[in-house]
Amino acid sequence: MDDVTKSLNVTLAHTLADGHCFLHALQLNETSNTMQAYKFLMKVIETESTRNKNHNRNFIDENSGRLDLLVHKYLHNKIFDHAAGDIIPQITSNALQKPIHIYSERDGGIWKTIVQPTMPRNINKSPLLVHLKDYHYSALINEKNASINKMSASR
Repeated sequence: MDDVTKSLNVTLAHTLADGHCFLHALQLNETSNTMQAYKFLMKVIETESTRNKNHNRNFIDENSGRLDLLVHKYLHNKIFDHAAGDIIPQITSNALQKPIHIYSERDGGIWKTIVQPTMPRNINKSPLLVHLKDYHYSALINEKNASINKMSASR
């Protein structure tokens, strides 16, 4: 992973393993108030999942249950081990209108997955970068923002 972080000029920032590691990884991409970013992410994900529920339903197995309940369980109960947890990156990409690049460490290598908004409105081309290993997301943050985020996290 060191080669990837060097080539991207980013720092790997570990996140809390509480079921919302994906959200924590995204919020560390912000240089502002991280709690505000966390609440914002929760709100836009819930709004997007409701607004485009028919489209998002295409990404889950019909036996998984109602998408709105699955997303609610993920957001409010931090239950990641279900179908909605697998589509949260897609819903988030649509909500933020940003691509999300997921660098996964598995099978002895690094695999890059690009999640693009499938419901484009006004796409922001600057991607959000996250790292995934053993079902846990961490942040990949720009070197110049890394020191700002470290100061914010220590307060």
